[in-house]
Amino acid sequence: MKHSLFKNHSFLFLISAQTVSNLGDWLHLVALFALVAFKWHADPIAMAGITLCMVLPSILFGSPAGWLADRFNRKVLMSFSDFARCGCVLGIAFSVSLWQVYIFLFFLGFFSAVFTPAESGLLRQVVGENQIQAAIGTSEMINNSAKIIGPVAGGALISLTGIKGAFYLDAISFFLSALLLFGIKAPTLQSPVKSDLEHREKVALTEGFRFLSGFPVLKMGLIVFCTMILALQISDSQAMILIRDIKNATVHFASWCIAASGFGMLTASVLFTKIKLGEKLITLKISPAILGLGCIMVSTGTGWPIGIIEAVYPCVFFLMGFSFTMAAIPFDVLVQKKTPETHTGRVFGTINSLSTLAVLVGILLGGSLSEWFGVRLAFLISGGTTCLLAAVSAIAMKKAERKEIHVAEGIKTTS
Repeated sequence: MKHSLFKNHSFLFLISAQTVSNLGDWLHLVALFALVAFKWHADPIAMAGITLCMVLPSILFGSPAGWLADRFNRKVLMSFSDFARCGCVLGIAFSVSLWQVYIFLFFLGFFSAVFTPAESGLLRQVVGENQIQAAIGTSEMINNSAKIIGPVAGGALISLTGIKGAFYLDAISFFLSALLLFGIKAPTLQSPVKSDLEHREKVALTEGFRFLSGFPVLKMGLIVFCTMILALQISDSQAMILIRDIKNATVHFASWCIAASGFGMLTASVLFTKIKLGEKLITLKISPAILGLGCIMVSTGTGWPIGIIEAVYPCVFFLMGFSFTMAAIPFDVLVQKKTPETHTGRVFGTINSLSTLAVLVGILLGGSLSEWFGVRLAFLISGGTTCLLAAVSAIAMKKAERKEIHVAEGIKTTS
């Protein structure tokens, strides 16, 4: 199956564009924080504004972008978005004030919101259903590898070429990604007939929600997935502070912990590309418990001897990263399999909006909990809530599975 997948030239062009674009994303993130935090010495509120400008467009425009991805040529949308993002990155490189960076970041986030559902839909167009799991797994491997390689490469490039040099390379990566997309040959989607086009446009912005709600397992899976993202962001956003407060802990050790989380995600990507996945999303019943127990362990272990901490913490962060991807890939695969090609943009636009909202709430909640109760208690609250989610989701997923079976049987009976 894998050999035939990599003989698919359109898939190779798509995955090559993703590789170049993902590495570029991390280059500009490292360069951006170097510019704003170190060169301009921005305060915490200004840094919060950076995060808000990056995630707000996906929350606001995720569903409309999904409608665009189902209504227009996805390859053209992606190429246009990459060219536009190239211009936005160059704009940031030549910015002389923070408000200019905010404007370019907002537009960068907007075009990323257009790009994401179009990419998910185009993947489904160029890959057959029997290869969709391997394709998604490969895509996740590239994404998670970029999380490990990108920051290291970004730091090295900044030291060699300066902050502007990193931005220039990122702009080149978006330009190259746009060119690679022209090599994709995807079958044309069947357009909606004129009689129901007006109705489709009226419901387009809510159709992603309504489609997911029609499948109890997908609806429950989305709730669990977004809650896991929220919990992970609470811990991720405060991980550096938690490790900083450990006696004799170093920045080098903190970087190893973060890298271990990335390696955990990468390992899960490789593993779940090969494992045959069913339609019950069993991993979504297990993964919240692993993530929650990891948060609890790192919060209660800060008083251990530094030698034990240095041995245990990277392993725990590895398992936390593994648990997240262990939930993400099976959920993504099942959504792709159940969604018609003509609806993938709207469905994944909705998922992108909700998951990005979970990221934003998690970051804000993590900061607030740490400020009010301390970072250790914030991790405990996050871990305890996620473990509770695991228990509740195990029961709720069983009910959703039974309900979906009844719905499927009813459809067969009526047909």
